[in-house]
Amino acid sequence: MKKSVRAHAAEIIDALQNQQSNLDALLRKHSKNLSPNDKKLLQSICYGICREWFHLEEIESQLLDKPLKARDQILSAIVRCGVYELGWMGSKEHAVVSEYVDVTLTAGRPWARGLINAVLRQFIRKKSELKMERHSSQTLWNHPAWLIETIQNSWPDYWEQILVENNVHPPMTLRVNRKKENRDTYIKALATQGVKAESGSSPDSVRLIEPVPVQALDGFAEGVVSVQDESSQWASIVLNPQKSERILDACAAPGGKTCHLLEMADTDITALDVSEQRLSRIKENLVRLGLRADLIAADASHTDSWWDQTPFDAVLLDLPCSATGVIRRNPDVRLMRSEASLKSLLGMQTMILDATWETLRVGGRFLVTTCSILPQENQQQIRKFLDRHSDAELIQIEGVPGIDTGFGIQHFPIHTGGDGFFYALLVKSEPTNDGVSA
Repeated sequence: MKKSVRAHAAEIIDALQNQQSNLDALLRKHSKNLSPNDKKLLQSICYGICREWFHLEEIESQLLDKPLKARDQILSAIVRCGVYELGWMGSKEHAVVSEYVDVTLTAGRPWARGLINAVLRQFIRKKSELKMERHSSQTLWNHPAWLIETIQNSWPDYWEQILVENNVHPPMTLRVNRKKENRDTYIKALATQGVKAESGSSPDSVRLIEPVPVQALDGFAEGVVSVQDESSQWASIVLNPQKSERILDACAAPGGKTCHLLEMADTDITALDVSEQRLSRIKENLVRLGLRADLIAADASHTDSWWDQTPFDAVLLDLPCSATGVIRRNPDVRLMRSEASLKSLLGMQTMILDATWETLRVGGRFLVTTCSILPQENQQQIRKFLDRHSDAELIQIEGVPGIDTGFGIQHFPIHTGGDGFFYALLVKSEPTNDGVSA
């Protein structure tokens, strides 16, 4: 029996409840045989539920007389999917209730048909009241309590703005290939097709007023333009690649920064990523843009497995991080991260920082970036790095939007602009005989 879109949605939400995978991977898996319209519906349901996760959890607990047994958590997913469609998407009530009742059969829980029918109809009756009530900070902000507290303590003047921005839809931002087109000319070309756009904050960025399918973009197939958030684009601008330089792009996938560097200058780039599958996405982008880089699948912290001992002129290190700066693009981040996972990330970051620093020549530039807004991963990590490495010098970054933390620039997610991002630029100096840098 062919699964309905709503059956796929329930399975995805169930997997997220059990932290079996991330939303992006689950959507790819469940969208393979769906029509474009069904894919769009599936994505809307799942992204929306992740954005309203803690509120829906509270509503579910109020609708059910008693908690579901662990083995029946798929029913919890069915309830949340139905409640979200009925309460937030304006779907036809009869069709939604009827189809989610049928999903119980697909899920192997035919005995629950009456339960799902009763719960969803109860929600329809109490919709306004249940949507208005929010009994905790988690449901008010739709973030886990530990993350709300961490952001409050880290950014007391900005925490509310950050949490609000994390719950809105981000803009679709493009990067114009400066080798092939001028940004202002491209914006005018979009206007002739009825696509409204404006210049972004970074030199090559274009913000679309309304998102459009990427394949429909003028010049996309020809490599004139790519999709990349403008905060991410600033990384290549700050590194400022020069002709014939040997550059390492560590933790490079999906390759936006690799390609941007190559569009800016004819450099010799090594793009490194631990995932062979993610490297294939870099390759696809390079082919479409007519660019070339050396791709290596390896762990950046184990340099003996990939480095040829020839020092790099510059290193762009986009550290694995909590991704707390891109929650609006990846709303499941708030479900997948925890205080424990953050601690393990910090250890991994330290290893990668120290290992890749050794591959840089004296006088070379070392740009550290994350898509995080947490000081533990950003300015605190850089401060500790400087304490460990006497041959590292922090360079002032000019012109990049954000807050100067003293150890790098922190940018917060902004509704009309870029994602949350951190940048720290260092230069390697010549060590003296006593171990202190010159």
